[in-house]
Amino acid sequence: MDRNSHKQIASFISLLILICFFTEIPAEQEYDYNHRKRDCEITLLSTSGEPLAGTSVGIGLIRNDFTFGGTIRSDGFDSLDDDYGEWFLSYFDVATPENEMKWENVMKCAQKCNPDFSKADSLLAWLEEKKIAVRGHTLFSNEKEDRIPEWTRNLSTSEFKQALQERINTAMNHFKGKVDLWDIINEICHGEDGSFISSSLLETKSGDPDILRWILDEARKKDSSANFIINDYSLITSDDQTAADKFINKLKPLSSKFEIVGAKGHFGANINKDSWEPKINYIAQQLGKPVWITDVDFSIDVNQAPDKIEELMRACFANPKVSGLTIGSWCGAFEPHSDLSSFFIDSLNDETPVGERWREVRDEWKTETIGSTDESGKFTFNGFHGKYQILISCYLDTFYLEPGEGTKTLNITHLGGAAAHHAPARQKTTRIKINGITAPIKLPAHCNRQLFLTTWSLAGKQLSRSPVELAGGKYQIPTVSSSCRVFRIETADRQTLYSGKISPVR
Repeated sequence: MDRNSHKQIASFISLLILICFFTEIPAEQEYDYNHRKRDCEITLLSTSGEPLAGTSVGIGLIRNDFTFGGTIRSDGFDSLDDDYGEWFLSYFDVATPENEMKWENVMKCAQKCNPDFSKADSLLAWLEEKKIAVRGHTLFSNEKEDRIPEWTRNLSTSEFKQALQERINTAMNHFKGKVDLWDIINEICHGEDGSFISSSLLETKSGDPDILRWILDEARKKDSSANFIINDYSLITSDDQTAADKFINKLKPLSSKFEIVGAKGHFGANINKDSWEPKINYIAQQLGKPVWITDVDFSIDVNQAPDKIEELMRACFANPKVSGLTIGSWCGAFEPHSDLSSFFIDSLNDETPVGERWREVRDEWKTETIGSTDESGKFTFNGFHGKYQILISCYLDTFYLEPGEGTKTLNITHLGGAAAHHAPARQKTTRIKINGITAPIKLPAHCNRQLFLTTWSLAGKQLSRSPVELAGGKYQIPTVSSSCRVFRIETADRQTLYSGKISPVR
């Protein structure tokens, strides 16, 4: 055989190997997020109703309509100080208090006592200040006796039902308007050993086989605006569909009384999309409700963990039947000896590759855009559903781009920079130069308080905060090629004295 024949055979074999090699590599998963986006047309008007043409506008998504949430605990601030809160804000838009609202925790007493909501109130006050939505957790747990207060465990059936009524009245009234949604009943189908049973804890102790319906009806009387969630585990993480079927059979007669199904995502060592996603679709279809995957954690090889959290995020965001994803154990400082590989922050308070990946993927779904209104005063964009911040000159406003058909249209009246200022009467003016811009700062007479220069992204994320001198100071805010920056001169207690913006480099 001549040399050319050898070369031809060798080339053929090489080509065959390449064909086989690339054929065996599965194609990268493609996800479609178009159903999470919508066109929006904003018309900017003057106070007299005239269209404002050629006006600079910046749009930034503050919170997705799809829930990206996490548990939060009051003792996190005690042990990790402000770092805990800053980490939480960098990851999540919706908070689930871990224990502070639970019945057994607010009434830790052997004899009947008044509920203590102080820890919950403190936590919710911080969340309100940071504009973080709250998922109430939880009104009742149906799993085992240590999930109800000690003083209720030996009550008669009529006395126990009265205790349930009092819990509904006090908790729902106390937190009304402070929570956007409620975990009304957790573990609706589980007994103390984790098995599915026909008669639950709440049914047995109340003597009412229809107690679950009664709880939902009584809770709705107290809060007609919050969405209700029924939450349970093993629905999507079990090996088969049995758990999901039992849950569906229990919930179908109650389906008109709640809005969301919560499927706990305790995946353990098995976080296989081909296993959990069909169960989600099945539950959503059978109950006609969107599904949240809640309390997510897993124990897999640490090197695979970032890819798995990304797969979970993308598969959920691409699935129209899923409307939320919440992380349970995300801070390793509270479980230093755990084998979980799903922590965003390790036991030393350092970010893990899993937390970094979560932030990177989330950033893809935070719409930010800048431009100017056309001759009709209109500004259009296509963005992900959610709550937006709009910046017009130095004026900030918000609006919501909800899911729906067609283009959303809205009119915004531009009130000018004065609408963004709420400081008290000012008699003294000092000036600070920021990126060459002179910012006149009006202060009360004889004011000698420390001022701060704070910068924000259009999506509402704080980027920096540093002290400034009262007069004569010159400061430079780094600019980037793609994003506008909002800056504020503030007092130590966050009173805004001046707002402005730095345009991106062109």
